[in-house]
Amino acid sequence: MSMSLGGRSLALACINIERSKHLSRVTTFLCEHAPDVACLQEVVADDVEPLSDQVGYPHRFFIPMCRFPEPSDARPIGIAILSRHAFASSEEIGYAGGGSGRDVLDRSSEETRFRTNRYSVGLVVVPFHGVSFTIATTHFPWSDHARTLDFQRTACDRLLEVLNGRSFVLCGDFNAPRGKEIFSRLAARWIDHVPLTYTTSLDPILHRAGFLQLMVDGVFSTPDYDVSSATLHQGVSDHCAITAQVGKRTTGEMPR
Repeated sequence: MSMSLGGRSLALACINIERSKHLSRVTTFLCEHAPDVACLQEVVADDVEPLSDQVGYPHRFFIPMCRFPEPSDARPIGIAILSRHAFASSEEIGYAGGGSGRDVLDRSSEETRFRTNRYSVGLVVVPFHGVSFTIATTHFPWSDHARTLDFQRTACDRLLEVLNGRSFVLCGDFNAPRGKEIFSRLAARWIDHVPLTYTTSLDPILHRAGFLQLMVDGVFSTPDYDVSSATLHQGVSDHCAITAQVGKRTTGEMPR
């Protein structure tokens, strides 16, 4: 069942898939909803190709963040953009973290996580029905108990700087709850498209912490994009999946 509405509307999905833990759920979800573009966070490098092939995404862009330590090995994980349509271009912009993308993640503290991760924005340009869409994704630095830390503030400063003046739809796991400082700064610069009726993006069953009211995943855009029907879906991963329809505004059309 395709989500595409025809015309110039591109169907988008965004999911933090928590490495390989929920691959069968993610595969089922993507097969059922069939978005044109899927943005993934915490995806294992070795899973990108088989997952893409299984659900019909011949075009993919992967950016490593670190190597995640597991009992048998430390596997590269990162962010990925999968597409049914060819990319006109792809770009990585690093904005935070002390890692190279190949470092083993040190989970002993928030600061060591930050120092051993590489935080980037991945951007792709997707020509679709005669219109070029720039889709971006990121996985923002994490803090425990949803606190706002200085390295997150610095990362936010840099993220706003490197994307200043660009046109895009940006989705991802922002690790900063709506209503708090970091999310509020992003929403002050770009349009937040997830309806306020949603109060959490963490799955109450699949997330290790259980039921938490934290809206940390999001879909933002610059005003020249028309993003509609943003919907959260439980039962896919430890974070809810987000789907939305993405269009381009005509000249002179104002945001709703």
